Amino acid sequence: MSSIARDQDIDTQRATSLAFGPYELVRELRPAKAAKRHLALHPELLTNHVAYRFRFDHPRTQRRRFLEAVEKAAALDIAHILKVEQFSFASQQEAWVISPYTGNHDGLLLLSDLLAVKGGKMEALEVTRVLEHLLEAVGAAHHAGVVNGPVRIDEIQVDRAGSLSIELYGVTVAMQGEINTEELRQAELRSIAVIAYKLLTGVDAGEDLLIEPTRLAPKLDAAWNAFFAEALDPAAGFASAVELLGSIPGRRGAATSPEIRVRSVNAFGLSRLRRGNAASRAR
Repeated sequence: MSSIARDQDIDTQRATSLAFGPYELVRELRPAKAAKRHLALHPELLTNHVAYRFRFDHPRTQRRRFLEAVEKAAALDIAHILKVEQFSFASQQEAWVISPYTGNHDGLLLLSDLLAVKGGKMEALEVTRVLEHLLEAVGAAHHAGVVNGPVRIDEIQVDRAGSLSIELYGVTVAMQGEINTEELRQAELRSIAVIAYKLLTGVDAGEDLLIEPTRLAPKLDAAWNAFFAEALDPAAGFASAVELLGSIPGRRGAATSPEIRVRSVNAFGLSRLRRGNAASRAR
């Protein structure tokens, strides 16, 4: 196992363990949008986790916002939203969040990675499954009063069974301060449609001119043209995750939709921990 001295991004360079819980840092992973990712080991349970390291430029306001945001995230227990298992402040300028590790020995597999593995495009049935995972998750979160705002393709993790999970749901946007919940909800739904368009066509959705997806994927059902025309309309769009989910072309329900196929990807079997308070050890 690597020691913390071999993690060049760790400032302290003085121990293998985090200052809270039993977690030991193993190695650095690719950074997330608002935090550094590290692979962490729970040595008693032999489970792997992601330790997210946040740094505050303005601690007085950011610490309060972080605490409020991460407490809301930790209260969510929703399929396809990565669970916040534990969190703590390490100093005035630094905080950590612990979540399950869904990756393999090479690191996390993000939805952007899976798209690359598949040659830049996914089949319509697979994109339908992606939409189901994401929209079921955000629909439940919105019902619970939590919004994330725009979701990026590299904030979505894929496990060995092809199940998706949105990481740090609602944390980044809440740390930014005042938010318009309704605007963020609509932006979130539109971002999911943007991801689906990219998966299906292999190109980014244009801001001003949307190319009909059937021109980029000739065998695609023409119903996808109308779906994206409405879902990506910045002046309209779908009103809710439920409405967007129900409008997916040819959707027959989760029971008959195929799982997202992950080829040549192995992952650890993981167990989840109960979230402790900021000073407790995970049980």
